[in-house]
Amino acid sequence: MTIVSSGADGASIYASGLVTGDGGVDGVCTLTATATDGRVLTGAIDAQATPAAVNCGLIEISAPAGSWTLVLSYRSAATQVSSDPVTVTQP
Repeated sequence: MTIVSSGADGASIYASGLVTGDGGVDGVCTLTATATDGRVLTGAIDAQATPAAVNCGLIEISAPAGSWTLVLSYRSAATQVSSDPVTVTQP
């Protein structure tokens, strides 16, 4: 699982990503955002599977200002994977 894009726009924090290879079908992508004070926010969307990869489209979460650590995960009947964490700063 790789985060392809991530960021913050003043209202939301967001990320999108890819799972290469056969990740199965009917999977769900979940974005977990953890603040430095321990608050946790999540958002999820249905994944889009192709023969070469699984696409986790853009997941947006309304979030207050601060530093947030994002982890994108994908789960289907066939597999469960998570990205390395990335940090974004919400202005």
